[in-house]
Amino acid sequence: MKIFIIGSGNVATHIALRLKSAGACIAGIYSKTLENAKTLADRINVPYTNDKTQIPNADIYICSVKDDYIAETLTGASINKNAILVHTAGSVDMDVLAPFSDNIGVIYPMQTFSKAKMVNWNKIPLYIEANTDTNLSKLMPFAKNLSTNVNIATSEQRKTLHLAAVFTCNFTNELYAIAYRLLKENGLDFESMFPLMEETLEKAKQMPPVQAQTGPAARNDKKIMQMHSNMLSGTDKEIYELLSKAIFNELTVDSGQLNN
Repeated sequence: MKIFIIGSGNVATHIALRLKSAGACIAGIYSKTLENAKTLADRINVPYTNDKTQIPNADIYICSVKDDYIAETLTGASINKNAILVHTAGSVDMDVLAPFSDNIGVIYPMQTFSKAKMVNWNKIPLYIEANTDTNLSKLMPFAKNLSTNVNIATSEQRKTLHLAAVFTCNFTNELYAIAYRLLKENGLDFESMFPLMEETLEKAKQMPPVQAQTGPAARNDKKIMQMHSNMLSGTDKEIYELLSKAIFNELTVDSGQLNN
């Protein structure tokens, strides 16, 4: 089975490396930027191109580009309509691929990827979808080349998964970035937060997060919250006050549900 990868970003890079290590036959890499295509292709020793009309024949095409550019990237591409065409996006409907192939699907890895950081693929949940049962039966064993944790999810379910992932990963990481900056500005080390970060994650694995919540907002300690707010300005101040309100409201709702 020949695989062609359209894209050269973070997700495309990790998929290409994983498939190569699994012994898959990768027909090549396409990227709009030739240098980016070459960089990834050289890592796995396959051909590359920035000419979408020169994309070779394959059995599966994996389109892993920015969500908003999927249709634009595929327009005019020489794709075998009998092959399976998939994208890897969390919040994009599968049907965006319908104009480009009769056999379409999605392989969404719910993980954060950076080119410089390797990941353990066997721990990554994959969510797959296809437009026919036949295509789904083909995608399932293929997806298991990437991860042993493969699940079926509709486009609507993936949107919810992706939204939850943004809260879990992207927003949380922004809060880490704020903490990093505050500490650095005051001559303190971000590594001091690591035990706290680890314990918070462990508790979230063992109980509903709302039940694990602690801190000034959970106690409704208005004096401490006001002091913290006075130490901040701009967006940092807005985030602190909004999240403190959200924590208090979440706990109030949860307490009300438990009492009913």
